[in-house]
Amino acid sequence: MTQRSNKQRKTDKEMNRWPNPWITILTASFNGAKTIEHTIQSIRSQSIQNIQHIVVDGGSTDGTLKILRSYKDSYNLFWISEPDEGIADALNKGLRFAMGEYLLVLQTDDYLLSQDSLEKAWEAIQKCRADFHIFPAILDHPQKTPKLLTPFPFLWWNHFKFIFCHQGCFVNRRIFENIGGYRKEFAITFDYDFFYRALNAHCTVKFENFPIALMGATGISSNPSYLYERLREEYRVQKMNEEKLFWGMAQYIFRAFYIPYKRWITNYHDGSSNELKTWRKHRTQESDQRRKQL
Repeated sequence: MTQRSNKQRKTDKEMNRWPNPWITILTASFNGAKTIEHTIQSIRSQSIQNIQHIVVDGGSTDGTLKILRSYKDSYNLFWISEPDEGIADALNKGLRFAMGEYLLVLQTDDYLLSQDSLEKAWEAIQKCRADFHIFPAILDHPQKTPKLLTPFPFLWWNHFKFIFCHQGCFVNRRIFENIGGYRKEFAITFDYDFFYRALNAHCTVKFENFPIALMGATGISSNPSYLYERLREEYRVQKMNEEKLFWGMAQYIFRAFYIPYKRWITNYHDGSSNELKTWRKHRTQESDQRRKQL
């Protein structure tokens, strides 16, 4: 395992080898060897060099560290590997080394769409600097057609649901300095909590109209198995951060309808799947009986 103390002694020397970064990309990884190389290659091949990539690994044992070592000297990559307390904790560790003016979070199953993705994004940022620049993202589901996820452009909706995809969200580094990093008590909705606090602090938001990244469907927030835990955490985020009585009452009414709806949708799809499996099982048994009769 790479020791953090050794890394800290080498940080300044290693980072000064590369151009001053405009953008820092943060990646939290744990046993992501199957996909992390695609993420690395999409960053390494960018048309601009003013990029810093920080990977905070949680002590992988599947070959992730070997991949990181193989790319260490080929672009501005800085990584550490040690146990952590979850994704939020890992990203907070990465923030300590971030040098770019804007930060973007890409996880090990996310990647940039083209070699000029960051160049185009930086050009858009330069035209009108805001605290947040929000780009659409493409959801890549292995069993479904890729889907364009366009951020909901009405900030008031964030009182009810997270309206951004972090794979398309460039955050000015000073926002982390002003309101703090990610809260470790939120295993799934740490990003929702961060943006909720940022909007409470009246941070400025600029919506862009073209995607720059593809998000994988294997992350914890995309996993339907964690649906109810995610809903519980969203409620905790709202309860902890909401400052106005009106929105608190509106959230109560929203949950009264939204949670039963999500439960019905989930049970409907699960039921359909189970019914299909049962039907196939009966058909197989009937076919076996016919063969025996013959």
